[in-house]
Amino acid sequence: MFRVATIRRRHYKLNAELIEKVRVLSEYGGAIEHIAPAVGVSYQSLHLWLHNAKGDNPTELELKLLEAFQEGRAVGAHKYIKIITDCAQEGDSKSAQWMLTHSPAYRKNYSDNAAVTRARAEGIEAAVSAIAEANLTPEQERTILLRIQAKTGQELVQDEDS
Repeated sequence: MFRVATIRRRHYKLNAELIEKVRVLSEYGGAIEHIAPAVGVSYQSLHLWLHNAKGDNPTELELKLLEAFQEGRAVGAHKYIKIITDCAQEGDSKSAQWMLTHSPAYRKNYSDNAAVTRARAEGIEAAVSAIAEANLTPEQERTILLRIQAKTGQELVQDEDS
């Protein structure tokens, strides 16, 4: 019987201080491309650490980094929502609304485009459901799903290599 080797990753720059800096900067809604050089690492390293944290074998530091990043985003979103609420009561909410709709961290959920994105996902979901109910052969169903996948970029069919 073969043993699967555990991959060990060394993080020379990933430490508690860097993780705290990422948490604080992610609170302001900055893109990873901007956070990475601000904390002294490459975009590739920061992106890889966050990606690894979502994978099968994350290190403790990678998990803490992802948690800090997500916590910062949540705190930032709540801060801007509070500003909108406070300013709206005073009759002005333009600055906070601009941040929520333009910041890479928040625009997916709070911009006008968020409604379009949700509607698009619901439409794709309805189409896939209708295809499943159409009594097509598995090959016909796969062909149609691959066409939808090619046009939308939404992964509907897993690679046969996986």
